[in-house]
Amino acid sequence: MLELALNTAAVIGIYCAISWCLQHKTEQDIDDASLIPFADDPEVARRVELATGKTVNAVQISEPELRKPGWGKLEL
Repeated sequence: MLELALNTAAVIGIYCAISWCLQHKTEQDIDDASLIPFADDPEVARRVELATGKTVNAVQISEPELRKPGWGKLEL
């Protein structure tokens, strides 16, 4: 019986904590947060946009910087 009470208290506590953390978030904020995992791959972001109709703010991945002469990889 004590175990059931503790488990119920834990579930209620987690629910209250999540509700408190999200109380000032708008629906747009939550939608943007759900699309973050797709933002680093432009091709996947495009597919998610086509599938969901939501705009993914994809990060533009730049080309690797050219290294200064003498600063290349050391191969042993």
